[in-house]
Amino acid sequence: MAAAGFSKDDEVYVFYRMTKRCLPHRKYFAVMDPRQGSYRPRTGVSDGWVPARVVEVKGDDVCVGYSWPYFFTQRGHMADSSSGWTEWYGAGDVRKATGASQGARFPEPATQPDLALITFRWGGFNEVIAPGQWGETGSSVSDIFIDSFVDMAVLPKLGNNFEVWTVYVEDRGDLAKLADSAHLIFGPNHPAMRAKHTCAMYHLYPTGFEENCVPNKETGEDGGAALVDSKSLFRCIQAVERAGIPTRFPHPSGFYELLTSKRWTYMMALTPSLRVPPTIAMPRMLIERGCAFAAKKGMLALQSVKNQQAKLRNETKPVAPITKGVAKLGYSWEALDVKFWEEENGLKEAIYQLTQTIEISQEITGQPHDLESIIIQEYCKHDLELRLYVVEGKVESAIYTKFCRIKENLEFGDFKELFDSKEAAKQWMGNDTLALQDGERQCREITDQWLVWVEAQLAEQPPAIRFDFFVGRTGIAGQAQVWTLEICELGFSMLGAKDLPQKVFRAMLRSMLGESQGAAESNAPPQQAAIADTERAEPVGQAISEAIDAAAGDSSSAGAADEPDEDLPVPPQFLQIVIPSKNMTEDQLVCAGKYKMMPRREANGYPIWEHVSRKRWLYYGNDDFWYVGDEEELRLKFDCDQGYIRHEGEEFTFPTALSGHWERGPDWTPDPVIVVSEDGKPRKDDDASKGKGKAKGKNKNRK
Repeated sequence: MAAAGFSKDDEVYVFYRMTKRCLPHRKYFAVMDPRQGSYRPRTGVSDGWVPARVVEVKGDDVCVGYSWPYFFTQRGHMADSSSGWTEWYGAGDVRKATGASQGARFPEPATQPDLALITFRWGGFNEVIAPGQWGETGSSVSDIFIDSFVDMAVLPKLGNNFEVWTVYVEDRGDLAKLADSAHLIFGPNHPAMRAKHTCAMYHLYPTGFEENCVPNKETGEDGGAALVDSKSLFRCIQAVERAGIPTRFPHPSGFYELLTSKRWTYMMALTPSLRVPPTIAMPRMLIERGCAFAAKKGMLALQSVKNQQAKLRNETKPVAPITKGVAKLGYSWEALDVKFWEEENGLKEAIYQLTQTIEISQEITGQPHDLESIIIQEYCKHDLELRLYVVEGKVESAIYTKFCRIKENLEFGDFKELFDSKEAAKQWMGNDTLALQDGERQCREITDQWLVWVEAQLAEQPPAIRFDFFVGRTGIAGQAQVWTLEICELGFSMLGAKDLPQKVFRAMLRSMLGESQGAAESNAPPQQAAIADTERAEPVGQAISEAIDAAAGDSSSAGAADEPDEDLPVPPQFLQIVIPSKNMTEDQLVCAGKYKMMPRREANGYPIWEHVSRKRWLYYGNDDFWYVGDEEELRLKFDCDQGYIRHEGEEFTFPTALSGHWERGPDWTPDPVIVVSEDGKPRKDDDASKGKGKAKGKNKNRK
């Protein structure tokens, strides 16, 4: 889309995306009133159309200065509206202000987005760091997850006709304010309610622990970021739902609370066909009478449940007593707060550690949580765990996992994952492939029953949900025994499943738009298709175009009806760049991190990857080299040969599969420690050198 229709000083609206336009540590969102950015909980538009004024037009790009004066960070810092800051936008992300829209009004009058998302996300001091096992989309509380959903599902379908309103939550105090005033804040006159569809998303972890306590702080690598008081969170969600805004991520309040509290485990233990291990709830009031007393009561109750399970299944009453089990806390994440125990004394110690004091990082600390009970289960002998990912009522993916050891602190560790059933049977089931097949068949049948139970809680099927099972050999070749281990809410860890995130995100979007589950994917809106056509720097061969569209999940390609060439490599959706700090400039260091392939964008016949949070792009230059560049190359529409690092191209080869070393500017020195791969590993940082380190490719010696 050419920018010829724009002139200097035109009043326009630009489609602003906070995480794409700002530094990771300083993200600005537009608020309607400065008090909404100064006082907690802070709320405003992080993705949407904001008023601006044209400063310069060059080709298909428009340089603007923002007209709206109220941009704040989650910490309450305000952007200086008189700083003269300008930014470049593609013509497809700019539209003229007309009629009532003139005069820098925000939100833009007389507009109706197809979708308004109200996202409740973490606003505390510590930043969310997602463990690697969450996969390429990050954890469900991270900005990476939210952006992945928008990039993979919302943008391809709706174009720029949507908004994301962000509400930053720091602690239970923010949640209490929201719960008390949700009907006032998000009433019918809130701008988000003008959209055709409005829904809420909650990117926070409920916890039974006091906020900012030592056990929370020691959780993960981010000091307990996004962990908030469970009672306050669910009270807030319920208040927003009562205001008429449905929860579409992860689940409505009641069901989300049932899953995260893990209360379903002991509630459903006596439904024999669901294969829940013998499970009980041990009330805190009994524990406070003494851990030994609670352990004795727990062993008796657990045995009663096991005996009744056998009776309901018409099995012989168990002769051997229960000797092994696990004790766990509700609202617990990342397999923490789960203790293995043996015999009654082991259970007593597990109860003590979960409710009284525990050693964390070689320090003794208390357990300040308000959970009314802890969960006690029999330990079920098994060979592996089977994770079944269900999207719109259909199993879409199966992953085989295992915690391979019990650590000294009696928690489970050494997590492994496999994606091939034969390999899983070989490594973990004595190569008894038939037993694994039998176990998987049983798990799928039980999943069908669980889905009916889920529908009974929600009156509909959720977009996605995950069921985890224990699978173990029985001693008879080809036969397996299974147990339901966990039910994971939407937003679950997708590990390394390549095609799963897009399926899940598209199902989420369909639920938000009120579409029937499994509805056929519609093409991108006309304005997006026009943008896509003009943004391609030059036509490419049909085969590689189809490979790019297939990797992006784009069904709108002209050749989408035909299968791409099987011998043609498929570009990765995501890749990682690792930059060692030694001998690197600060600008070169910014090139490091995670990149996502841009939908329907190509440069010189190859796809473009965009950094998920910084202004860096990996593109194929017009001199047959791959480069990582910045806004300068973006303005040139990547019809150039310059950047911070580069690598000579190879025909039909994408950056993660290139042979030889990448080179760093300005002298294009080969550097063997620069890594561009799908799963690059970080290296230890040293001091960065000075200067930009950028260079052009022309007149330089090529390898």
